[in-house]
Amino acid sequence: MTDPPKPAASKPRIVLFDASALVHRAYHAFAHGRQLTNSKTGEVTSAVFGFTNILLKVLADLKPNCYAIAFDRKGPTFRHDMSPEYKAHRPPTPTELITQLGRVHELVEAFDMPIFEQQGYEADDLLGSVARKAEAAGAEVIIVTGDADAMQLVDDDVKVLYPKPGGTFSDTILYDAMAVTGKFGVPPHRVADYKALVGDPSDNIGGVPGVGPKTAVKLLTEFDGIEEIFRNIELIKPEKLRELLRKEENAARQSLKLATIVTDLPIDFDINKCEICRLNREKAIPLLRELEFTTLINRLPKTDSAGDAVTQATPSQVSQPTIECQYTLVDTTEKLEHLAKSLAKDERFALDTETTSLDALTAELVGLSIAPTAGESYYLPVGHVGVEGAQLELSEVKRMLGPILADKKIPKIAHNAKFDLQIMQTAGFVINGLDFDTMLAAHLLGEKAPGLKNLASTRLHVEMTPITELIGEGKSQICISRCGLKETSDYSCADADMTFRLANNLEPELKKQNQWRLFSEVEMPLVPVIMDMERAGIALDIDKLNEMAVQIARQLVALEDEILALAGHDFNIASPKQLGDVLFGELHLPSGRKTKTGYCTDAAVLDELKDEHAIVRKVLDYRTLAKLKSTYVDVLPTMVSACDGRLHTSFNQARTATGRLSSSDPNLQNIPVRGELGREIRKAFVAPPGYVLLAADYSQIDLRALAHLSGDPDLIAAFKHDEDIHTATAMRLYNLPKEQITPVMRRFAKTINFGVIYGMSDYGLEQATELTRAQSSEFITKYFERYPGVKSYLEATKEQARSRGYVETILGRRRYIPEINASNRQVREAAERMAINMPVQGTSADIIKVAMLHVIREMNRRKLQSRLLLQVHDELIFEVPQHELIFMSEMAPRLMAAAVELAVPLKVDMKYGTNWGEME
Repeated sequence: MTDPPKPAASKPRIVLFDASALVHRAYHAFAHGRQLTNSKTGEVTSAVFGFTNILLKVLADLKPNCYAIAFDRKGPTFRHDMSPEYKAHRPPTPTELITQLGRVHELVEAFDMPIFEQQGYEADDLLGSVARKAEAAGAEVIIVTGDADAMQLVDDDVKVLYPKPGGTFSDTILYDAMAVTGKFGVPPHRVADYKALVGDPSDNIGGVPGVGPKTAVKLLTEFDGIEEIFRNIELIKPEKLRELLRKEENAARQSLKLATIVTDLPIDFDINKCEICRLNREKAIPLLRELEFTTLINRLPKTDSAGDAVTQATPSQVSQPTIECQYTLVDTTEKLEHLAKSLAKDERFALDTETTSLDALTAELVGLSIAPTAGESYYLPVGHVGVEGAQLELSEVKRMLGPILADKKIPKIAHNAKFDLQIMQTAGFVINGLDFDTMLAAHLLGEKAPGLKNLASTRLHVEMTPITELIGEGKSQICISRCGLKETSDYSCADADMTFRLANNLEPELKKQNQWRLFSEVEMPLVPVIMDMERAGIALDIDKLNEMAVQIARQLVALEDEILALAGHDFNIASPKQLGDVLFGELHLPSGRKTKTGYCTDAAVLDELKDEHAIVRKVLDYRTLAKLKSTYVDVLPTMVSACDGRLHTSFNQARTATGRLSSSDPNLQNIPVRGELGREIRKAFVAPPGYVLLAADYSQIDLRALAHLSGDPDLIAAFKHDEDIHTATAMRLYNLPKEQITPVMRRFAKTINFGVIYGMSDYGLEQATELTRAQSSEFITKYFERYPGVKSYLEATKEQARSRGYVETILGRRRYIPEINASNRQVREAAERMAINMPVQGTSADIIKVAMLHVIREMNRRKLQSRLLLQVHDELIFEVPQHELIFMSEMAPRLMAAAVELAVPLKVDMKYGTNWGEME
């Protein structure tokens, strides 16, 4: 909704929520996608989250003084007594929705929102009655609903907020009388009469069979409602319509009663009890935390005991009462000197940086905050611009704090430490002794949202000030360097303080759950390694990519001409609707599913049709080229750093559930491998003169991890004898000797081998191959007969997930999967696939992380010039001087193969070349 109306100066504004309609809409919005579940209990909370999001958005947009909510009660209503067919076509309410409706009830109770519900009546009737009483009390009323029936309530003081057709509550229309008339063709007070004539399929109201919208509007324009129509039945023309109405008079009158909202229920309504200032944050916030909706906490209406709006409290105002906060702005040399002496004696301290941007390689240091203990924190401003007050000289901070920050014996704590280390290094500091990263610790412990403010809320019960309260949002946003020293000091000191407290909160839990060794010996030592990889970047041949861009543009033009020629006319190939009309409407290809806007033309649909008509393959080729050009060829040159002429990515340690590193801005783990164009793009990643790129790639590491975890003797034997595992599997599946295994058989065995790791079903195998469902089921059965240890392991893993709530890798990395016990079958089956996949992929991730550490330590010990640039899936890519190539080619695979001890040997394949695409 754009530009919400301001409340009339003389009238309070009350917003009435139709809980049942809104929760149903939120439930169905998630029905075909991934459900939100509570990470600790597995409870499905999608509809509750959707409802709460709508509630808070409406309160923020409309800024009402008061609110109330109505619920449907379980059981029949007076409408069911009138007509057994009323809503009889609707399926039973799903169990997950019933549970979530209960949660919504609990939530609005915690908000101290007045609740209206009454046996025998629907939420609409309660809303209608409350609306009329609120009007009588002099209020402006806005009804928030996903049920169009409420539009009959609209008048001068009542409006309805309703989603746009096919839209959600992020895109709504506020219906006044004119808008309702535009929608139905009749004014609001005649909407029920309109439905009495045309019927309402959603409620199974029959109306008058044969009367459509145009006829209904014509009748209601001429006559003022159903009663007047039947009083003047002799005036109705044509005769056929007149006789139809006479025949269906009882149906029309009953439909009118069914469609009319009751507005005179004897309810107890006091608008003063509906004031939003009564919202009880002490009850609401713990429930939002329990539901894991912590991102919504800062969106709660801000109120004080007097009921006036106030700004969000700073952490020092709302922090745990047992800790008294003392935040200090260090703005003199004397204060800095005193802090330095104090830190030199401390066991450890937390630090946080304020910067000019979130780009770690180009951002400048604005200030540094340090917390030596819980509740005590200091802010050192060095880069504010255009603000009043004294700041410190960066050189003085380096002189006094530099030795302390570089001292390995003084442990340091940070949240997302890699970023802070990058910033400090760019500013000229050396940080040693990094001891604890609260973001990584939280990620290991299964926190789905390991951001600092979220963790402070969920674990410390502290509401922290969002950064937007300092720097603003959108076009009005400013750099923090232009914020006042005191405001920035309070904000930054809180960040360091909460980081220190979180370390104390998280460390015992890591040790209790046997995660400490993984955290302290793998994840933490990896932080500076990844930081160095990001700073190193990789060289890019921009000229090559520019040449490719020109060539691909020509190919796209040629393909477009061919596609349009095959279609017989011009159309926009990039438009799914226009493409669907051509393929299915004009060329009459077998059509798949339809969307709201037309035929579905996604890759899966077109791939099935590629042999039906030449145009389909051309379209697929066109899309592939266009995507490669827009995603890589055009974009990568623009991302090269002006500082060193190299391309820099960000590696993320706390993003994937399996523990694998991910890459972003740009994602260099997703550069195409297959196809001529993919190889050409990789050729643009080059080694500088005198260097080569060296790739060390674990061979079939996931399957080796599966062999170790399952203990299957045949799988272990195949790897110990260095057999080709896919050929070995094919031999077992087809009962044929090696010489008779064809490439097609091997490829099929490979599909099953890797499919097992992802919990592939017979349906999945059917989709991935040309087999029937029965054949797929037979092959999977045969696979498990040949590898019974794998079958036993997979079943045991699922059972472990059900009983413990988590699965783990060989190094103890856990993935919590409480939803494996969910009542929803789709949620449960997806959880089972996660449970099967995570220990295998997570073990592979652990192995390559340990390998990175071993190789880097040896490189540092020998003071080599070689650099680790990228980690891509199971591969490490180094930039190596020519004179170090022989040594690195021997050392890297040797250390990687010895990273961990498995029941099968680890094998590493080596390649090198002057660019990424021509390695041999």
